[in-house]
Amino acid sequence: MPKAAFPRSSPSPRRMTLGRFRKAILLAGGSAAVLVAGLVGATNLVLRSDWLSRQINSDPDSLFVAYTGARSFSPGQLRFDTLVLRSRDSNVEWEARLEGVTLRVRLFDLPRRRLRAESVRADALSFRLRERLERRDATPARLARYPPITGFAGPPILGPPAPAAPPGDPWTVVVHDLSVKLLREVWIDSWRWTGEAGLTGGFSLHPGVAAEVFPAEIAVLEGTLHWGKEAVSSGMTGSVRASIQRFVTHSYPGNDVWKIVSGTASLRGSLDTLAFLSPAGGGPHLAPGGAGTVRVRVALREGRGSARLDAETPAVIVRLGGRTVRGEVHADLVARPIDFPGGRIDLDGSRVGLHGWSVEGSSGKAWGGALELPKARLGLAAGSCDASLSVRLGDGRPLVALLSGPPRWAAGLLDLRDLEASGHLHASRRLLALSAARVEAGTFSIDGDWRAAEGRYWGALLVRRGALSLGVGLGGSGTSLHLARAQDWFAGEGRPGGLRTDRPGLPGGQ
Repeated sequence: MPKAAFPRSSPSPRRMTLGRFRKAILLAGGSAAVLVAGLVGATNLVLRSDWLSRQINSDPDSLFVAYTGARSFSPGQLRFDTLVLRSRDSNVEWEARLEGVTLRVRLFDLPRRRLRAESVRADALSFRLRERLERRDATPARLARYPPITGFAGPPILGPPAPAAPPGDPWTVVVHDLSVKLLREVWIDSWRWTGEAGLTGGFSLHPGVAAEVFPAEIAVLEGTLHWGKEAVSSGMTGSVRASIQRFVTHSYPGNDVWKIVSGTASLRGSLDTLAFLSPAGGGPHLAPGGAGTVRVRVALREGRGSARLDAETPAVIVRLGGRTVRGEVHADLVARPIDFPGGRIDLDGSRVGLHGWSVEGSSGKAWGGALELPKARLGLAAGSCDASLSVRLGDGRPLVALLSGPPRWAAGLLDLRDLEASGHLHASRRLLALSAARVEAGTFSIDGDWRAAEGRYWGALLVRRGALSLGVGLGGSGTSLHLARAQDWFAGEGRPGGLRTDRPGLPGGQ
């Protein structure tokens, strides 16, 4: 048969399909690579221009973001040498400074004014927050302890109430998975912690509208807690876990945010000073080399829970007038319940033990005792304290010797060993009162009431030993003694306007 009768074979359909598929794959891969390269290039172009900064920082008071060393190597993944976030509302001002930051963001959220980070990894973080104060509370001593925040010049004075719907369209920042290798500093109001800790967690912030703190944990490896310039505790270790449900920021001004905090804390370290016990500083302090120990445990669920503080200090120094006393303190403070929504903290059952106390320059033996709080409550809204006190001292003579006024002579004449005292303490912004107070030691006793308010003080004492009694009136006009019918005089001072009432009307209370 002629050769032409046998037609040439055509390419296999299967081979043609595979070839076209390979070409399609190469074309798609090339297109994807071009697209990725384009996205990365566009991202770097945006990061290096000032367009993104202008968009985010359109209202720098509510939200400000600054960064250095910005770059991107894949779509949605950004790296910064430093990244600073700063914000404030009518209640607080804060700043977070991160170093060595890598984050994954949703690029398509940016046109909607949302900065959503699926993950953030940082080498280091420093965080500062300060409450904005009423002008009368912004004293120089208090402001000196507050953290400076770049961009917020001047004292943090409380702003006007935030409107329910703030003007403009603030950016929303959401961080779902934050991990920081080194937490260097946390400075909140007068308290500043520095050291080495790890942080995990996340948050959501819509400035002036709403905020939320996702479950977070700080693992403290070592650190020092300061109150202003005073180092309160060093060698601190432990952990803190916390979360705050989403809340409308203007509905929880100032410290009201504690009403919705949940979490736990367990921290321990040295105790190096007690200066913070005095609002203006200068409170009790420790002798050189006399550091003690402190341990704190806290558990809260939506602002309700309990806390316990155990502290031992071997050498506390207290200055009373021109005299100085020193000794050991063992404190066991129990806060149960803590009820921030209800505005109260109960300290029932708290106890402070005293050991080896003495008055400098005195030749008397050291003494000890205990202060107990059978009932005690802090009123958070009114800033008040109401407590029933119970005191036991092995020898009351050194304590009486520190007092001024007529009772001082009793220290050397009376046997004040095994002294017991009780009374009710009320402290508020306007009044400090010790009422129904009683001191007993053998056949010696003192009953009394004492008040202080607006720079004035007044009170009445009934001093008795056996069948003898003496009435003592205390007031701005001086001290008055009442030898005849002292018990009747003392009872009369409990009537309206007397020295044993909150509003004295007698000359001794003027």
